[in-house]
Amino acid sequence: MKKPVIFIIIIVLGISGYLTRDTWTAYQEELKIRWMPDPMAFNTYDRGQCTFYVFEKVKADGKMIERTWHDAKYWKEGAEEDGYTVNQTPVEGALLQSSRGEQGHVAYVEHVYQNGKVRVSEMNYIKPYHVSERILTQEDIKRYQFIHPKDNPKS
Repeated sequence: MKKPVIFIIIIVLGISGYLTRDTWTAYQEELKIRWMPDPMAFNTYDRGQCTFYVFEKVKADGKMIERTWHDAKYWKEGAEEDGYTVNQTPVEGALLQSSRGEQGHVAYVEHVYQNGKVRVSEMNYIKPYHVSERILTQEDIKRYQFIHPKDNPKS
């Protein structure tokens, strides 16, 4: 009598597990997010630099970028490798990126005007620790890439 009961229990548990597998997967994902540290908790970029400023702007938006892209000239490649959208389409909250110069440069897209001009804010374009804004024309923005931050699951 014990063997058929054990067999039935095993069958019921198997069917139950099969039927709830999607729920379990969602639960595992929720646990992973809950226990994962906030990817934007610590800004590892150098204070006073464009990379530090942009990281803080993205953090304030509740979005995320990686802390491992190093100098701005490497951000396009780093973003692509990490699965971020990188293109030549400016949108508010995107990051303008250039590899030109010794370290490259990144800026934060504040606004895209109907005429195609783009207003960016940035640090260290003029000097370290100095935040400035400028408006770029459609012709200007052809020289840049735009990195689109991801949603931060911890926000």
